[in-house]
Amino acid sequence: MKPLRVILLVLLPSLAAADERTLLYGTWGDTRQCTGAMLQPGGTLRAAPFVIDAGWLRHGQTWCRLTWFPVQPHPGGLFVSTRALCGEDSARGFRLDFTLQDDALRLIWDEALVNGPLHRCGPG
Repeated sequence: MKPLRVILLVLLPSLAAADERTLLYGTWGDTRQCTGAMLQPGGTLRAAPFVIDAGWLRHGQTWCRLTWFPVQPHPGGLFVSTRALCGEDSARGFRLDFTLQDDALRLIWDEALVNGPLHRCGPG
């Protein structure tokens, strides 16, 4: 019986953290990203939203493999960091922080580049 208690004590916090991360899953962007607007008038490249799921982040044609750290919930949102390995042939690693506050998401790459505030893109 004691081993079962130990296993539950170890697993339950990580399962709860995983559930809180689901608040981040989905498609996020600003108005231009969510609508796929052209980046430049007459251009051929469209603005792309960020698509987040349990193990991946995609932005346009760039994919990042995410390794999550524990979630830090707070009133109205949460904070969580990841290790992000982005790219394919020349993969690059980043520390990527996610801050969700009142339905606005910010992505902070290596404490230097900030994307956001982003909002959840609607269907379609």
